[in-house]
Amino acid sequence: MDDGETLEFFNPFINYEIVNNKPLLDSYPTYIDDNYIGYIQSGGIIKRKANDYVLLLPVVFGAHKHRAIYYATSTNLESWTFHKRKILDTNSIEFAKKDGNIFSTNNPFLFEENKYLVLLGVECPDGNYTAAYMIIDSDLNIIQKPTKIRIPQLEGNLNSYYPLSIINHDGVYRFLIYDNNRNYNTHKIYEVTTLDILKNFNEGINNQSLQCIIDSETSSGYLKGKMDDASYITYNSELYIIIGSEEYPSEYLTSLNREYGLIHLDKTKWAHDNRSPLIINPMTLHHKFPELEWAADHLGGFISPIFKDNYLYLFLTMGSDNPDYLLSGIKLKLE
Repeated sequence: MDDGETLEFFNPFINYEIVNNKPLLDSYPTYIDDNYIGYIQSGGIIKRKANDYVLLLPVVFGAHKHRAIYYATSTNLESWTFHKRKILDTNSIEFAKKDGNIFSTNNPFLFEENKYLVLLGVECPDGNYTAAYMIIDSDLNIIQKPTKIRIPQLEGNLNSYYPLSIINHDGVYRFLIYDNNRNYNTHKIYEVTTLDILKNFNEGINNQSLQCIIDSETSSGYLKGKMDDASYITYNSELYIIIGSEEYPSEYLTSLNREYGLIHLDKTKWAHDNRSPLIINPMTLHHKFPELEWAADHLGGFISPIFKDNYLYLFLTMGSDNPDYLLSGIKLKLE
């Protein structure tokens, strides 16, 4: 920052700093059991107790040929250690493609003591993705195996859908779903509200429960792209959604570069923050900060948000895909 500048909650370009100005992991892994790592995603953060954090990490092997979930630990959100203990892959899931892709999204939701609900995107044998969940404990043991979340309205030969985020706000569960129809190249985010989230997950979500809150066909600006990442957060008792979408090319963005904006719940309706997109990573970032050339261009999901010491931390991937995206953390000062 230059002298005289001030930070605001989600102020573009001057709003964040990269944790340690380098990729997140202290020792960045490149292989697991002789399998080359393509890149590592963020897949949700758990605060087990004071100074004890776990970050779930979907690890991509090859060109999205196979993905499994591992994890890292930290005492301060800034120094992280990767662990080569696998939590989950698709080979143990009866409705998944064998040696396929699986990822966790957003932060695991603590719904009972020592029981965390983890949202999953699971590759099916036909190549589409479906929504699922599992329950783990604080030691990352699976205590309820992955279970498909049935959403009949979104099922189809050319449809992929997966969960994005879950929260309990004012006694009501809210659940976000991303839907992509490849036949029409449309992208939608649906929200489900319910008083009994597990009943909805286990019995299926009916059409009346689904509310489309963003549709790429009727949106403009950055929301007209591939909006495949979203996360609930609460700030000053207000409910927000951080939304990531792939914008069209411009003078400061490469093609399909994800930007993040904000919407907030205004009574019963979602309202857009007109300043959005608010978190942007210009491909020319390294012109002013040559030491950050590795981080320029891309901001990637799935974001994992957490508040600490008057900062909002967001864990995600950054950089170009040449050679690969790098797991990173950014933090925003809240004033």
